[in-house]
Amino acid sequence: MSKKIKFQTKSLGSEPGPALNKEDLVSWIQSRAGLGGDLARYRFQKPLIYQREVNVDIPCAGGIFYRDRLLECLAGIDNGKITGELGLNPGLMKTDICEVVRKTDPLWVAMPGTDRLALTDGYYGDPEEAARNLFFWYRRMMREMRDSGADGHILICDHTTEEELEALCGRRITFFLQDPDRNSLEMLLEHQRTIAVQVTAIDLVVSLKEEYPVDNLILVDPTTTGLEKTLAHWEKDHIYVGGYCQENCQEYWKNIVNTASFQPSSE
Repeated sequence: MSKKIKFQTKSLGSEPGPALNKEDLVSWIQSRAGLGGDLARYRFQKPLIYQREVNVDIPCAGGIFYRDRLLECLAGIDNGKITGELGLNPGLMKTDICEVVRKTDPLWVAMPGTDRLALTDGYYGDPEEAARNLFFWYRRMMREMRDSGADGHILICDHTTEEELEALCGRRITFFLQDPDRNSLEMLLEHQRTIAVQVTAIDLVVSLKEEYPVDNLILVDPTTTGLEKTLAHWEKDHIYVGGYCQENCQEYWKNIVNTASFQPSSE
């Protein structure tokens, strides 16, 4: 029988469930006497607790929902519209990070890509200038969070652009395209060597592997067949079992960790 393999697990973030657990929220508020906090901070912290309980190797706080916090911290925006010179008031998000960071453990932060902010420009009068300024302050936000203890960022996107990738890609920033096609993956691989995809996109990534270097693959919600297929093209230490929770996160992260202990088929 072939030897069991243990893959590293990596979180790409979590989204709050459709129903708010009011009793749990009240308990959280009561536990924070003198600390304060809001719903965004509660949602930022709660899924991280579940990830740490089951020992996800690289946990991640945040998700697309963190958009509301980013908009609170970006100056010059009113009701989804750029109404003045963009700027940054990072206090709230820095406190979000400081409350959950641990010196001995990694911590990444997931947040929406700039496309998911869905901003309209009512100030710059030029789409390229508005985008350049938004990219500048996005990078600054991520730097402020890393200065507060975050190790890196996941940017969750529907789509992206060459300009955004050139402005934001870096060693500690991973773009996660949720439903990539060939063109979008090719564009991403021009800038990024770690790719996070669902099982359905493995063949597409493999077909691009000879033309573009793919150093690491994060397989999101993997199946046995998906893991077998990735092992045919990447070494075990360059494959991560990834998770992006959208409901029932306590059970979800248990399942992700269990999936990471993998028994290959006998040859």
